[in-house]
Amino acid sequence: MSQEEQNVMEEAKKSGGGGSDKETRWEVYWPRRKTSNRKAIHVASFPAIIYFWPGMITFLLCGVLQWSTKIPEGTLGWIAVLVFAFNIMVIVQDFDQKKFLILILAIVVLGLGAWIINMKGFEFLKNFVQTLIDLQPTFSTSAYLILGCILALLFFWGLLRPMFDYWRLEHNEFVHYIQPFGRDQSIPRVGSTVAKQIPDMLEFILTLGGGSLVITREGRVWATIPHIPFLGRRMKAIEKMLSETRVTSMEE
Repeated sequence: MSQEEQNVMEEAKKSGGGGSDKETRWEVYWPRRKTSNRKAIHVASFPAIIYFWPGMITFLLCGVLQWSTKIPEGTLGWIAVLVFAFNIMVIVQDFDQKKFLILILAIVVLGLGAWIINMKGFEFLKNFVQTLIDLQPTFSTSAYLILGCILALLFFWGLLRPMFDYWRLEHNEFVHYIQPFGRDQSIPRVGSTVAKQIPDMLEFILTLGGGSLVITREGRVWATIPHIPFLGRRMKAIEKMLSETRVTSMEE
């Protein structure tokens, strides 16, 4: 073995390299930052229920707080209603970067409008806002806990799907697997490009840098893999692997 080959092997060991047995589909949940000596990277599309983790936590937390503290029921009710409405909005409307900026500006304008109404004393609008505040939505402790548990059950059920429906990005091809049936689709690496897209800023925030991977070949979109959490953390490893040319030796 030449000195150059020895240096390559030592570098691979230091970076945690190794054979394909090191690659696992568990990576669809939490990607590794390792960028060198990657033979495959696993990604998967998650169901939309993953965006409901704020609602799930809020319902469970409100149930516990209502049972154990003296926080006004109306306050907890408004928190639960607003968080759940936010979750519904995430799946109803996609906010690209331009729409997200408009949304932020609209929230700022509403806040300024509420401040001006309070300062200037516009009675009609002030009474309307006060009427909304006086609604005081309330839920029983049991309702909070039941709704929270239902969302938790659906959430963890949704987390199981990527273990059976995932993509394996390799040097020579991109393969879609549906277990237990095996390979469902294969796209040759030659002539293909992989691009990251962020179709919704709210989804990007809720999945901590998530987005979609679009596989294009010969000017045609062959596959779109949406709702991938932590996609920003994965991209460096994906780009590094796809920039390399895989050479298989006779010994392999």
